[in-house]
Amino acid sequence: MQRDRIIQQATILFNRDGIKNVSMDDLASSLGISKRTIYMNFRNKEDILKNCIHVHQEIIFQTMNEIMEQSENIVYGCLQIINHYKFTQLPTVKLWEDIFKYYPETIQCVQENVEKRNIYLRRLLNKGITENYFRGNINTDETICMMDISAGIKIRGIYSDRVSISQTDLIFSLMVNMLRGISTYKGIEIIDRYIDSLPNSNN
Repeated sequence: MQRDRIIQQATILFNRDGIKNVSMDDLASSLGISKRTIYMNFRNKEDILKNCIHVHQEIIFQTMNEIMEQSENIVYGCLQIINHYKFTQLPTVKLWEDIFKYYPETIQCVQENVEKRNIYLRRLLNKGITENYFRGNINTDETICMMDISAGIKIRGIYSDRVSISQTDLIFSLMVNMLRGISTYKGIEIIDRYIDSLPNSNN
């Protein structure tokens, strides 16, 4: 479907180059179609951007749900999700800078997705606490903020020129250690076994 192709290609270009650096001509040329064809499917670039974000978030939720449904416990599921995103191409920080600077309508779309994600993360946290994988005295709001993958993207932007290790490895380590910090002994045992089972584990 032409509309889906446009969203998929726009997502690739926006993630790589930011939004302002991608013109409608660039998008049309990369797809081998006319700019008119794009405008037959979308009002403007921001309309494309909002659809890219919506589709991306739906994929994230679907992936998280599938991983959690197949996981033997919530800690292992969280580790699998973190590891999955270690091998995912993260968007450039410029994408987020462009959104907040030039696309105010899209900010609302982003905020709605954040709220939806926070509800999901809060449910996971409460389940983990109930099952004694997570400590009962954690600050839920702070933990949700740290569990957000996009927080890792922001960290990547801050430290991208200051560290020599892989940015995705850095985010993976930060997320795993955050998870370890909120876990009970029961949860920590699962994390340690998982880390030991990974290729090239230093343990």
